[in-house]
Amino acid sequence: MNAAPARVDIAALKRRHPLGDLVEAAGVELRGRGRVRQGICPFHEEREGSFTVYADTQRWHCFGCGEGGDVLDFIQRTDGVGLPEAIRRLEAAPQIRPIARPALPTRASQALPSDRDPALLTAAMRCYQRQLHLSEPAQTYLGSRGIDASAARRLGLGYASGRGLREWLVQAGFDDRRILGSGLASGGRERFRGMIVVPDLVGNRVHWLAGRAVWPEVLPRFQALPGPKPVLGLSRLPAPTPWVVVAEGLFDWLVLSAWDLPAVAALGTQGMDKLASSLQGRPRVFLAFDADQAGLDAARQLGALLGPHRARVVTLPAGVGDVAELGTRPDGRSIFLDSLQRAARLAR
Repeated sequence: MNAAPARVDIAALKRRHPLGDLVEAAGVELRGRGRVRQGICPFHEEREGSFTVYADTQRWHCFGCGEGGDVLDFIQRTDGVGLPEAIRRLEAAPQIRPIARPALPTRASQALPSDRDPALLTAAMRCYQRQLHLSEPAQTYLGSRGIDASAARRLGLGYASGRGLREWLVQAGFDDRRILGSGLASGGRERFRGMIVVPDLVGNRVHWLAGRAVWPEVLPRFQALPGPKPVLGLSRLPAPTPWVVVAEGLFDWLVLSAWDLPAVAALGTQGMDKLASSLQGRPRVFLAFDADQAGLDAARQLGALLGPHRARVVTLPAGVGDVAELGTRPDGRSIFLDSLQRAARLAR
């Protein structure tokens, strides 16, 4: 069995091989030149360009299949090798000099909207909400995750059956060009088919959508509209709220909101700088990320950005992976509040 090279300066190795250059050398065409660049994910079938590279953190994440990591993770995933071999391959690779080439219009680039279409997305969400009302299995699924009918209505949740959305939108006055440009279709089918659909609301208008699969056979399990993700729930926070909980995932946020706690979702472990900026003016921030290494690292990074006087990490009980898991338990809310109170006492 091969061992990792001795005394390898991993940080220096990564600096010599910028992630974006290596990704493009692997055949993934990235769109944009700024901090955030996007392209077609090489790890699952898609046309929209959910694969995102962050220049500031040198990390990547796909909002379609949920994969993510650094340059070594990318090599492991693309080449099917372990970490020691990925390190060896990166050491042996020549430093890549990007070749300037004109951007070609593609279906993927056209499907990455610079501006959302709130009117169309709001109309689509009404369709999804009606389909949730008509789907007893979808309602049952939400109930099993700790989201009752009252909370589902309050949060504006819906369900995508995979049928009837286009007809609904055409009847509402939207043409096919506008529907196709919205990102609601993927691979010739509805993007959120078989999923609970969660809106990000600004006022009463929908500006972004994400979905979580109800049925085990629906893959990927998570979907979102292509393009930049929001800080989910930020616009719902009451202005005078002195504290807020930051969770990691979609259902973490749904559970906290169903419990009537002021919360936002990071929707992953990337983009902590943007998240920290969005929390300006919140004197106390409780970080309830997943209890895995990525979650712990993200909480540590965000805590450092917010400062020790504002941020406190909520430690979940042993054996509990995330807030969403507590949502499935009848005593989940009281368990979380106990953890929150312990974190609050540390903040004094």
